[in-house]
Amino acid sequence: MKNLKNNREQDFQSLGSSDFPATKFFMHLSNGTKFFRNKEFEKAISEWEEAAKLRPDSVRIKRMPGSVLFRSSLDDVPLVGLLYAVSSNAQTGVAIVRSEYAFKEIFFKEGWIVFARTTKSEERIGNFLTKRGLISPSNLERMAARAKKDGVKLGRFLVMKGLLTEKELHELLDFQIKEILCDLFSWKEGEFYFAEKGIDEEDEVVSYTPLDLALLAARRALDFATFRKMIPHNKVIFRIPPYIEKDKAKVMEKLDANEKFIFSLIDGSRNIDQLIKFSGNDEISTINILYRLVLMGLIKKSRDIGTYEDVEFKEVSRFLRTFLEVLRLVVDSLNKELGAKAKDVLDKARKGLGEDYRKIFHGIPMDKDIPLDVNKVLKNISLYYPDPSQRLVFIDGFHEFISNILHEMNRILGKNVTNRVVSEIDKVRVDIFRFYTDSPIKRRVLGALDKIVAQFPR
Repeated sequence: MKNLKNNREQDFQSLGSSDFPATKFFMHLSNGTKFFRNKEFEKAISEWEEAAKLRPDSVRIKRMPGSVLFRSSLDDVPLVGLLYAVSSNAQTGVAIVRSEYAFKEIFFKEGWIVFARTTKSEERIGNFLTKRGLISPSNLERMAARAKKDGVKLGRFLVMKGLLTEKELHELLDFQIKEILCDLFSWKEGEFYFAEKGIDEEDEVVSYTPLDLALLAARRALDFATFRKMIPHNKVIFRIPPYIEKDKAKVMEKLDANEKFIFSLIDGSRNIDQLIKFSGNDEISTINILYRLVLMGLIKKSRDIGTYEDVEFKEVSRFLRTFLEVLRLVVDSLNKELGAKAKDVLDKARKGLGEDYRKIFHGIPMDKDIPLDVNKVLKNISLYYPDPSQRLVFIDGFHEFISNILHEMNRILGKNVTNRVVSEIDKVRVDIFRFYTDSPIKRRVLGALDKIVAQFPR
């Protein structure tokens, strides 16, 4: 193996293609990169799979703690080779990859890739939060400002506020890391630097080899490229073949919750954009689910393309907003009267919900500074209630939650305060009765509001 060139003046080593051993392992890495950049993804996968069968060769790097160990360029050395230069030496530190348009950091722990950061806005965690419907753009801006003020990372701040669980945060960070790094494999130009340094425990999120990520990038690119040839835009409509429709119930038993919900929405008239909106999922997640359903032979592309009014979504989202407005009305009154102690009342009311109803409000904040989000409730419905027969469970859930809060309000603050709030709810009920078009959902919503009002006679 050739010795690496050492630049003493700038205290780093320049790593070029000639510094890598001429072995089968690195040959497969290089060939795979060429095929990937030419969008020949099947060939790239084949080369990288061959490399994965071999024992990685090491690249000798002179250790200079606290300084830049080496630098290189992507137009000379494949990214996956540079990553293995770090990985094969079991090093701990941070690699920086930068181009004219973006700057990315890759964190290593004893040779394993454990974390990544980016300056690209579309790869920031906030973007994934909004795309998945976990938080609205306005809430995101507010939460990011508060997290920065408290000196806490946004994801950790959202866990502290009950907006995310630890599991959700880990899954989100894992997804973000994959997005950041998969994008890098398409870069043809850029500078690469690696410096040895300690890694904070909170930055040890995943554990991947360079080939794990290279193969993931190629397989995702192949899947998306293949599917996009079939659906060049999101106005495409899918349908369920008649022979699948007959056994729809049995088919749904074999699907996971997200697949089941998307499958249940496919009716031959909703296009992809409407499926994304109703499910609360982001575009990539929805596209991937549709691709899996196509591969399983459960759905087919319709000849019809366009946008039909989604009456069900329009009505469901309208009444969801109505219930969220009523809930906000109750919560605001509680905060006005009790201040910080209002949180205890809300926590008790939430804990008093049946297990099924509690899932509706998973990750929904009751903070007075955070507007309640329709997309988050839709996301919970798609995740926990994928069966079409359960789609209106939110009506009963809101009825029970609001009733629980009002009973606690009545016990603590008395009848006068509670009746003022109930009077406001009754006004909402009257508006629905007078101005909303009659439908089964409207009648069910009115029934729930009637029960709430009837519990507190004035």
